[in-house]
Amino acid sequence: MKIGVYVHIPFCVSKCSYCNFYSEVKPNLINDYVLCLVKEIKRECDKYKNYKVNSIFIGGGTPSILPSGCVSLIINTIKQNFCVLPDCEITIEANPNSINYTNANEWFNCGVNRVSVGVQTTSNRLLKLIGRAHTFKDFLLAINNLKKVGFKNINADLMIGLPRQKQGDVKNALKYCFSLGLTHISAYTLILEENTPLFNKVKNGELKLPKEEKVLGMFNYLLKQTKLKGFNRYEVSNFAKPGFECKHNENCWNMVEYVGFGCSAHSFVKNFRFGNISNIENYIKQINNNLSVLEFKDELTKEELIEETIMLNLRTIKGINLENLKQQFNYDLLKVKTNEINELLSYGLISINNNYLSATNEGFYVLNQIILKLV
Repeated sequence: MKIGVYVHIPFCVSKCSYCNFYSEVKPNLINDYVLCLVKEIKRECDKYKNYKVNSIFIGGGTPSILPSGCVSLIINTIKQNFCVLPDCEITIEANPNSINYTNANEWFNCGVNRVSVGVQTTSNRLLKLIGRAHTFKDFLLAINNLKKVGFKNINADLMIGLPRQKQGDVKNALKYCFSLGLTHISAYTLILEENTPLFNKVKNGELKLPKEEKVLGMFNYLLKQTKLKGFNRYEVSNFAKPGFECKHNENCWNMVEYVGFGCSAHSFVKNFRFGNISNIENYIKQINNNLSVLEFKDELTKEELIEETIMLNLRTIKGINLENLKQQFNYDLLKVKTNEINELLSYGLISINNNYLSATNEGFYVLNQIILKLV
């Protein structure tokens, strides 16, 4: 059986104005945290001795700010305590201003083979507006250093729908992603999260978001340009050169089991979803006292598993494998949702081919409504 491993690094140099993920600006706790993370991996590994790891993802936060030797220690600990497949995808998330030749070289030498760079935009004006700590120049230097040490699989995270963003900003960002030879692009439309500084500024009228048709225009431009440059859209927000699709993401969308380590990390194993406590100090204290760091553990019912399978599969270009749904859950989606499916087909929002039900390009724009109808 295959399993993915997720490692959470909840530290940042500063908080971005749109972010509601759990992270802290507490550099004094980093070394203690990493040592506890290693203890947790060693402590929990026996539960997963029958699994083979096909993906390791070090996310955050900002894993690229870890001191020298930390990433190697984490990767080597996983390799020593798990059965890691030879072709395992090992990803680290990184911000441009914290990538240099030295740490990139360390990552490469310890087995990291994919770097996901949080670019968001190449406009210095917009970067400042959303509270990013890097500049466009940092991005260029970062990619140069990654390529210099030997990385071939590099992703850029881009954001669409930022306040004051124009199509020219998206055009510029894509131009550099293409010319720098990146193999993967993740493009997310901004979702305003409550209680973030950006949410409050929009709510108070200090900033305005672009109108929906403008955001749609930006995304359509991105769709067209990525296709022209040989990128395949394999998920609603992800585009890859052939062979460079992200295994970690594919594991999540296809309900492959994964185990998370670290503060605030979540897992999905044997139909259970569980997560660790979301407080760095408490996490360190619990690990050092050899106590559980589990915050919750829920067993999914058959109905919940069916719903999650439908919801996550629909994010992919392939869509839902109807035969698998029947075999795994004895659930015939075509029979149960005949009227809803016929309606969606008549509007051209879904298609059914070779036992797969998937959203069309038009359907991806209203994916949440499609999911609501089918679950």
